[in-house]
Amino acid sequence: MSFDYQIEDDLSPTPSGTLEQFSFDAPSLKDNVAGENADREIIVYLPHGYYADTNRTFPVIYVLHGYEGEPSAWFDEGLNDEAGLDDILDELIDEGDLEPSIVVAVDGRSSLNGSWYINSPISGNFLDYLTTDIVKEIDIRYRTQPGKIAIMGHSMGGFGAMMAAFEFPERYRTCVGLSPAGMMMKRHDYQRHSDFFEQELAKLTRGSEPEWFIYAYLTILRAIAPDAENPLLYISKDINQIVAALESFQLSEMAINRAEKIADLPIYTEIGDNEGESVGEPILANFSAMIETFETLQLNVTSHIFSGGHTDKVIEQIYRGLRFIGGVFRDKSSV
Repeated sequence: MSFDYQIEDDLSPTPSGTLEQFSFDAPSLKDNVAGENADREIIVYLPHGYYADTNRTFPVIYVLHGYEGEPSAWFDEGLNDEAGLDDILDELIDEGDLEPSIVVAVDGRSSLNGSWYINSPISGNFLDYLTTDIVKEIDIRYRTQPGKIAIMGHSMGGFGAMMAAFEFPERYRTCVGLSPAGMMMKRHDYQRHSDFFEQELAKLTRGSEPEWFIYAYLTILRAIAPDAENPLLYISKDINQIVAALESFQLSEMAINRAEKIADLPIYTEIGDNEGESVGEPILANFSAMIETFETLQLNVTSHIFSGGHTDKVIEQIYRGLRFIGGVFRDKSSV
């Protein structure tokens, strides 16, 4: 009888969470110079049983999509045409690897294919939108558990998750950066590539098409080297100012500047061994250099290198990232 019962239990369906969607006007994005949309579409995963016990509160995990991505890409088999994030969450919660949690898919889109989740006097304050506007909106709409927030992202989102947690370590219990943007993990010698960047940016002013990644840099430069008096690009016309700003804007530098404040922040980050190059340097080497900086600063970092590239193992990455968050949530010493 016990054998029959075990088979029946194994075949029972995993309890499913619920997906909800809403939009709201983010105060931090209103009336920006570039005309980026302040209306943001948010998708929320609610764990099974959320509506059954109206007195229970839940931890919150914010997830950030990558460049050229969108919130809906996380769900409904949107991840490499495999299991969606909602399926992964159902499984991990059912197995006890993650306590029932509210998961919020943030809208980080922009007219340049991605906001990088950074504050800009040109494009709007996307970091404030991420760390303040959305948090307030979710706290109003849902039963959130105070002080139990995690943030996780992939690629552009991996960079954004780590940057947000470095800036506001008191707000997040932990951060997870999956394959964080390769060109913003360590300092690069951008001066060596100044002629190339000047030529590619000039293409935009002439109405020609530059290399695809120049749009990503343009988004970043509107934050770190802005010029509202240059309305075609809204960035500085001084290439020396541009390359100097790019050299300083990376996770290693942020960690150095915030080391004392983020010393106790549990950080998880990982990357594949087949990522290719960025700014003429192997991305894997950039990652290793960033981790060496973190360890020298004695940060609470856990890192992993897996066999794969930037997008071919996203499902496995999400499992590892969420299990790490689950472990931190269970660890009472991290409170």
